[in-house]
Amino acid sequence: MTYAEYQEYMRNFFEQYYQKLSQEEIRVKLPLGENEKEMWSDDADPNEEWKKWKLVPAKIPDEEIEELEKEIGTRLPLSLKAFLTVTHHCFDDPIGRNSATKHFQGVRNAWNPVLVRCGYLPFAWDEEGYFIRCIRLEKMPEEEKCGIYQIDHEVLFDFDENTVTPEEIDQNMKFISENLLTYLDEILHDRDRDSPNRLK
Repeated sequence: MTYAEYQEYMRNFFEQYYQKLSQEEIRVKLPLGENEKEMWSDDADPNEEWKKWKLVPAKIPDEEIEELEKEIGTRLPLSLKAFLTVTHHCFDDPIGRNSATKHFQGVRNAWNPVLVRCGYLPFAWDEEGYFIRCIRLEKMPEEEKCGIYQIDHEVLFDFDENTVTPEEIDQNMKFISENLLTYLDEILHDRDRDSPNRLK
């Protein structure tokens, strides 16, 4: 897929997922302050602490993406770049937030240098925060073959980050989905079996 096709996919995903969660309004409400006013929905009550938020088209310059790549120590797959740059939102894990005031919050929360060094790019937590979800980069640039895996973050405490090998990390990874697009599709259609936040 081209970058433009990934962007279109991500726009559609975010719109559909937001529409789905909006059926229970509490799922799209957060305690948002004045500094996050851009994220307030048009019908949000400014006097209420918990406000309904809305999707906001993102305008993130390439320089900011390059800065993020330098910070996390790897280039972003095009699918993840599109995921992070088309829409600001406040979805909880296993999507990860990316609000207008805190860009790339989900990726930054999940980031782990050991995993990146061993060929996995963390991009989100699961709902309870026990598992880090990652894109396996081994097959890049063939992104459709870059599977999604998860690892219990507590397992990482058992390793010496200076000597842990990719093979040791591999043994503790659990396969979740074929690639980022199938991962998001499974969440949208309630097939993300391992997420405690699975919609009923």
